Amino acid sequence: MGASSPNIKSFFKGQEIFKEGQESSVAYMIKKGAVNIYKVLNNEKIILARLGEGEIFGEMGIIAKGSRTANAEAAEYCDLVILTDQIILKLLDQCPKTVQYMIRLFVKRLARTGDMISAKGHRSNFTSICRIMNLSYQNHLNMPREQAKKERNHDMGLEYNKLCKTIRGIILVSQGEIDTVINKLKSLRIVEVSDIRTGRAFPDRFVQIVDPLNFPEITNNLFKELQKTAYTSTSELQTVDIYEIAEMLNSDPKVLYKKIANEDFPETMFLFDRCKVSEWASQKEPGYFSKVKKKKKSLEDLEDIEDIVFVDNSTLKEVFNRLGYHKLGVLMSIAEDDARKKILLNLARKIARIVQDEVRGSVDEAEAEDTVTELFELVREIKGGSK
Repeated sequence: MGASSPNIKSFFKGQEIFKEGQESSVAYMIKKGAVNIYKVLNNEKIILARLGEGEIFGEMGIIAKGSRTANAEAAEYCDLVILTDQIILKLLDQCPKTVQYMIRLFVKRLARTGDMISAKGHRSNFTSICRIMNLSYQNHLNMPREQAKKERNHDMGLEYNKLCKTIRGIILVSQGEIDTVINKLKSLRIVEVSDIRTGRAFPDRFVQIVDPLNFPEITNNLFKELQKTAYTSTSELQTVDIYEIAEMLNSDPKVLYKKIANEDFPETMFLFDRCKVSEWASQKEPGYFSKVKKKKKSLEDLEDIEDIVFVDNSTLKEVFNRLGYHKLGVLMSIAEDDARKKILLNLARKIARIVQDEVRGSVDEAEAEDTVTELFELVREIKGGSK
């Protein structure tokens, strides 16, 4: 571990920053890199959160004057700014006395809730998530007016990401489970979830409890009803991979990938492991996610009309001369945008107009299949490949 200045410590990937149960003497702000917050349950390491640049962690123990409630390690090489207990408490002292009291009370309640949940062995993540939501929302509603005015979009409710971070910091629960519980409450109109478009990749999301006074009773009764149907917070999170989906739908993974690319699958069906995505993305070169490169296909793999984009123009011009207007019209009728552009690009303007006149709304499936087969047989013949 090195240090570029007295107030900055550097950690290598996998290096321990602090352990659960240790004294909370300092907090940290991530200047560079990323940090994993995790717990160990039944000898299994469970990642609670992955934090990035600008985020602060380890402050709850200082405010509550208690020990660390989780472990922290470097998810990758990182530089951390050390925030001593004097700095944290000085910042807290600058807040109004009422806010100081509420923050300390809120942290103690959260810690006590976490202890209760741990002691019960996480009997129900559903009720645990609801309890933490209730505490967070009550604290939000009772915030002094002057303080609330300084908070961006305070009237919209709890900021979704901050709420999830709070929940993950207290109990061993995945982001997917939190999303499932909140979606269940939303579907029953117990909470309202709203988005604000900001021009960024993802909108700012907020949560409001419809009936804050009766929320604990409502959610407890709801859980009793859900138990009758063998519901758990993970019962709606049965995951399958692309191959299992293909088998379940009597389809082919390649077909499903194309449908996903065409946005035929609703975005609510996609859930990703945050840590795995981050680890995978960190290995990609800069600019990798700013554009899409089409993978090339071998001659033997050409089978769908959309695969025409992988054939060079000079070969296509020769093939089109052999096919004739009618068959080119059939290909145009079944082709999507990119394939259509590729066909028209390799036709003379006069011939292109004639071919477009051949385009029909419906095409005989057998004829279309035969035409595509002939197309690629000619391509392989010209390129010297096997049929």
